[in-house]
Amino acid sequence: MDSNKFRGWTTRTALATYRGSKALAICIILSFSLEAKEIIREYQSQFADWKRKSAEYEQGISGNQSLKPSENRPKNPELFLDFEEDKNEKLSRAISILSSSFIPDPKHSLYGKRSAYFSGKRNQIHLNVSGSHFFGQNPESFTITLPLLINEQGAYSNVLDKTVLIQGQSYGFRLEIVEAKPVLSLHQMIKKLDGSYITVTIRSNKIIPRKEWHILSLYFDTKKNQILMFQNGFETARYEAPKAAVDHIGFHEDDSNALILAKSYFGNIDGFHIHAGEPFGDGKYSRYESAQYSDDTKRVQHEGSFITSPVFETTYSHSTLDFVQLHRQSPKDTNVGLYFRSSLQKFSDKENVGPTWKPIDLTKVKWTDTNRFRYYQWKIWLRPDPIGSTAPSVSQLTYQLKELIPPDVPSFFRVNKMEGEPLGVCFLWNSNHEREVQNQGGYMIHFGPHPDRMIGTLFVKSKDNKLINIDGRDEAADYKNLKFCANERTLLENIYIPDQSVTELPNTVSDPVFTSRMERKGHLFQSGITYYFRISAYNQFYNEWEGRDQKSKLSAPVSLSFDREISQR
Repeated sequence: MDSNKFRGWTTRTALATYRGSKALAICIILSFSLEAKEIIREYQSQFADWKRKSAEYEQGISGNQSLKPSENRPKNPELFLDFEEDKNEKLSRAISILSSSFIPDPKHSLYGKRSAYFSGKRNQIHLNVSGSHFFGQNPESFTITLPLLINEQGAYSNVLDKTVLIQGQSYGFRLEIVEAKPVLSLHQMIKKLDGSYITVTIRSNKIIPRKEWHILSLYFDTKKNQILMFQNGFETARYEAPKAAVDHIGFHEDDSNALILAKSYFGNIDGFHIHAGEPFGDGKYSRYESAQYSDDTKRVQHEGSFITSPVFETTYSHSTLDFVQLHRQSPKDTNVGLYFRSSLQKFSDKENVGPTWKPIDLTKVKWTDTNRFRYYQWKIWLRPDPIGSTAPSVSQLTYQLKELIPPDVPSFFRVNKMEGEPLGVCFLWNSNHEREVQNQGGYMIHFGPHPDRMIGTLFVKSKDNKLINIDGRDEAADYKNLKFCANERTLLENIYIPDQSVTELPNTVSDPVFTSRMERKGHLFQSGITYYFRISAYNQFYNEWEGRDQKSKLSAPVSLSFDREISQR
C-alpha cells in the first residue's frame, strides 16, 4: 500500500530520497554522526481530490488538464450555446438544433476556446423552440442574450428571427443591426383586450463597435408588459405597452417556426443564451469575474476562485516543508496565490477552522520555515484580470517534505548487577547517533516479569535535586558505552513525582501520560524474581500527544535475576 496515501484520498505521486549525511571525523573519540536521520519525500498533485470554488478544469492542447476560474455562464439557462462542440444535438429538454452551419473560430472567443463565425445567409442555426415555455402564448419573463463581434459587413445584419406568416399577417420578432445599431421589430406580439394586436419597433441609439465583443440583451418583461434592450448590461431602449389596454405579450398559438440565429449576419457569436428573468448587470457578461466597485461602500470586490486540498497526513510527525513549486500560467494583471497551514494535531478541513493560513512566496522554491507538523493543507487562489477577459491557471503542485525518522533501537544493550545493592541493576548500551536524541532526547528503560510483559518504565533520573532525562552520560560513561544504574530509590522517583517537580520535567516526558503516575502504586524490584529489560530511544520531539512516533522500537529483551532473600527466623 502506498505510504503516501491518506485515508482513502487519491494518492499523490511520491518520490522518496533518503539522506543520511555524516559529520567528518575530527578525531577518533568524536568519529560519530551529529546529523539527524531524515527522509525527503516529493509529492505531485494535479488537484483531482481538491475542493473547487468557482474553478473548473480546462483541457490543454497537449491533453494536460489545468484548473482555472470558472467562466461567467448563466446558472440555469434554457439555452446556452458556446460553440465548443461540432455536433448537432439536443441542447436542453425544450430546445434542440434543427440545422446548423457556422465556421469555428479559435482566434476569437468570449466563452471557452472558440466562437462561431457567420458569413451572411450561408451560415445559420435553426433552433426548435416549440417545446419551450418562453415561446408560448403566455410566457414568463425571459431574456435573450447575444454576445456579438461584428465585422465591417456586420453593420447591416439580421441577427435573430422568430417570425411566422399566418393568413397574410406577420407574427413574432426580428432583431436586426441597421447602421451598426440594434433594431428590434415586434410583429403583433402584444395582444390587446379587444383581441387586436400591437406592432412596434424598438431602436437603440448606441452603436455596436466593430471588432470588439458587445453584449446585446432583449428582456421580455411579460409581467409589466414591456420589452427592454440592454447593451453591455446597460438599458438603451424600451417599449412599455399601455397597461389598461393590453391582455398579454406572447407568440401566436399556431407559431411552430424555428428561431433562426444569424439569419443574415456577418461576424462572430459566442455564448448565445436564453434564461428566465432579467439580464445580468454591468460587468456580468465578461468572460470571467471582473472587479466591481461599489459607490455605497467605496470598495472594490474581486473575489476570485479557490481550490482547497484535503487535510493530508505525513508518514512521521514533526515534518517540515522543504521545497514548493506551483506550475502555473499568469497572464498580465491576473493573480495566483498559494497558501499553507499545518499542525501536529489533526484539524478540520473547513477553511475557517483550524490553523492560520500562511502565504507561500512563489518566487522562491526553497522553504525555510522551521514549523513542524504532521497534518497539513493547501489552498490556491486564482483571480482573473480586472476586466474579466483573461484568467490564470494551475496544472500541478510539486513539493517536498522533510520528515524526521524515529531513532534507531539502541544497540548492544546489556545489564549487570549493581554493586552493593541487592535489588539494584546497571544498564549499559551504545549511544544513538541521531542528533535529536543526543540533544534534549533520551532513553527509556522498560522492565517486566516476561519478555513481552513490561510493567514499569524508567524515564527520569535525579540530578542536583532535579528530575532530568535519562541520557546515560553519568557513572563516568563515555560516548560509546552509556551507563545508568537504578535501585529502589530510582524506581520511587519514577513512580511518585512531587507536584513541584511536574513543571520541571523535560518537555518530552512532562506529558499527562507520565504525570498520571503520581500517587499511583508502582512496581519495585523483588528478590528471587527474574526480570526482563528492554530499552528505547526518543528524540527531542517525542511526546505522547504530538510526537509519539519519535521513539524507537524496543530492544530485544535481556534478563537479570535477583537472589532470593532467606529469612533468618
